[in-house]
Amino acid sequence: MKKRIFSFDGSDGATEMLVLILKHYADIAYPLGGSDCAAASREAIHGITNKLIQSDEAEINRRQRPLLKSAVKWFYTESEYASPEDPMYDNLLEKLSEK
Repeated sequence: MKKRIFSFDGSDGATEMLVLILKHYADIAYPLGGSDCAAASREAIHGITNKLIQSDEAEINRRQRPLLKSAVKWFYTESEYASPEDPMYDNLLEKLSEK
């Protein structure tokens, strides 16, 4: 049976960066006052950030992985705060792709 969770290795500042990205992404993609689905997605993202804050080896549901990757890709390609040339971009994508 396949594992339904994956461990995110937050070493080398990855946890702090992913938490910042997810908080920003949640505010932009799912603003307060949106639909019920948007509120649920926002809450799920905040739940993940809480797990990440508690441990550098956070266990996250595999179904959340595409959302996390989307947030990272958006932050580094669409936001004004970072660029895809930043080494942390590849680092985060690699950590989110690990088994």
